[in-house]
This record gives sequence, structure tokens and C-alpha cells, in this order.
Amino acid sequence: MAKNIILEAIAREMQTGVLVLDPALRALYANPFFVNSFPVKDGVEGRMLEEIIENTALASTVRSFLAGRYSSPESIEISEGGRFFNVRLVPLIDRNDFRLLLFLQDITEEKRVETIKKDFVANVSHELRTPLASIKGYSETLLDGGMDDKNTLKEFLRVIDRHATRMSRLIDDLLTLSKLESHQMEIVSEPVDIKEILLSTKTGFEKQARDKGIKITSRIPEGLPKALGDRDRLEQVVVNLLDNAIKYTPPGGGVSLSACASKGDIRVDVKDTGIGFPPSDIPRIFERFYRVDKARSRDLGGTGLGLAIVKHIIQGHNGRLHVESAPGKGSTFSFSLKACN
Repeated sequence: MAKNIILEAIAREMQTGVLVLDPALRALYANPFFVNSFPVKDGVEGRMLEEIIENTALASTVRSFLAGRYSSPESIEISEGGRFFNVRLVPLIDRNDFRLLLFLQDITEEKRVETIKKDFVANVSHELRTPLASIKGYSETLLDGGMDDKNTLKEFLRVIDRHATRMSRLIDDLLTLSKLESHQMEIVSEPVDIKEILLSTKTGFEKQARDKGIKITSRIPEGLPKALGDRDRLEQVVVNLLDNAIKYTPPGGGVSLSACASKGDIRVDVKDTGIGFPPSDIPRIFERFYRVDKARSRDLGGTGLGLAIVKHIIQGHNGRLHVESAPGKGSTFSFSLKACN
């Protein structure tokens, strides 16, 4: 009796679905995790397997398993309602009494991570292949006699240098992102002068903006409190946001930097009058390699990792990110940090 109570308690607390079937594939027992994963009106017990899980591959596997009266466990992977499960079939034979135990482990998160890894490798390969192909093509042309024309030589070397710089930036961003995601990059919290970061970054981008015909303005109040954070990392955030704002703003447009203090926080806004993007893209804008306009972003020299780095740095500061944008109306990227007392 005590043994049954212990087994019932274990099954009840398991974070794996447990379903017990009789030889006719009728449910005899289901633990709470299974019931929550596969809710059935009026309960699971007494229902046929197909009524509980409408998966033909699982039903076929279970029937074949029963027909063969296998004595060793067997596994199958199924997809149900956008979730993935690894189902392990375990026979339970007690004299002439036969039951089948199904253990269902939710592997949705593992599948998601696996997909992210595959996409990441594919994206990195693609991002490196394009500049490498250009470097190889131009260098082969020079080796085949293109060096005889000095004007051609200079232009080709300029192109090779540009693509090499792009690859270098991509590798640097990948290393930074890897350290941030694995928490190997230490974030030192100390009083940081946000006004100084904004104004010095603005000064550094003024030539780039002026060459493109874009005006950068700032609106930062006197006496702005210092924020608690890592100066180098926060400067990286502002650089990435300001660089993007200038890249995606056409000539004649404007970019503004502003900051304010409110309710113990410091909020920074980087606003542009650029091309913008649909609000539907906002949930994905901070994903690695996600680009609203892929061709345009590559033409402008973007690595597709800048906003992912911004997200991880702000998260590492326990801060908040906010984005507003609309096609043709520009974008506003904002982040908030704790102010120093």
C-alpha cells in the first residue's frame, strides 16, 4: 500500500507525461503532466489512444509494438500542436496481464535551440561566403594580369579591403555576442555619466552624418543623474543604435539623441527620420542576423548582429528596451537603466 502511494506521488510530480494503456489501447492512467499537455474533455481514463493524441504515427507505432509483443522499450518522436515530444514505449508484463506505459518528454525547447543553432551556422556561412567570394574573385583577376592597370589595381584593392573589413567586423561581433550570451563578458556596475557617453558618441559620428547630409541633434538636460552600469558596454549600445540610425536615414533626414530621468530610471532615446519598418517586425528585430531589408543592410555594411548585442548588454544591466517604428516614418530605439541614488 505504501509502495503504491510512493509511486503515485512520484508520477504526480514528474515533469514527464505518463500514460498507461491496456492491450486495446484504452487509457488506464495519466499523470497530471500528461493531462495538462493533452487535455481531453471529461478526462483521459477510459479513452482510446487516438481520442487522446490524434497522431497517426504514434498510433501505428504503438499497434505494431503491441502486435509484436516486444519486451524491450522503443522510442518515437512526435509533433503535436506545435510542440515536440519524445515518446518512450515501455511494456509492463505481470504474468498474463499486459500493459503499455508511454513516457512523453517535452523536447520543444531542445528542438528550438537546435533550430537556432542550425540557422546560426547557415547565417554565418552565408555572411562569410559573400565577402570571401568577392575577395577571391578580385584577387584572381589581379593575379591574372589586372595589376598592369594601376587604376584597376587601386579600385580592386579598395573593394578587397572593404570586404575584408566587413569580415573582420562580423567576427568581432560574433565574439562579442558569444561572450555576452555565455556570460563570459563581465559587466562592471559603477556610476556612469550617460550625458558624456551620448555627446562623445555624437561627436564621433558627426562627420559620417554630415557626409550623408544628415543632421544629428541632442537634447539632454543639465543635472542628468548618473546611471549604474558598465561604461564601455553602454557606449557600445549607443554606438550601435546611432550607427543604425544614420545608415537607415536618407540624405536630408535627421537623427536625435535625448535622455531624461524618471522614477529612478534614466531613459535614452535614439530617434531617426529613416525608412522605418513595420511594427510586425519589432518582436524579431533583436534576433541574430534578422534584417527587415536584407539586401539593403548588407549594402550598408551591417553584420546583422548589432541589435542582438544591444539586447544582451541591456539585459545584462537589468534594463529595458523599447522600439517604435513605422515604414517611411522613422524609428525610435529606447533603453532604460537604473539611476544612481
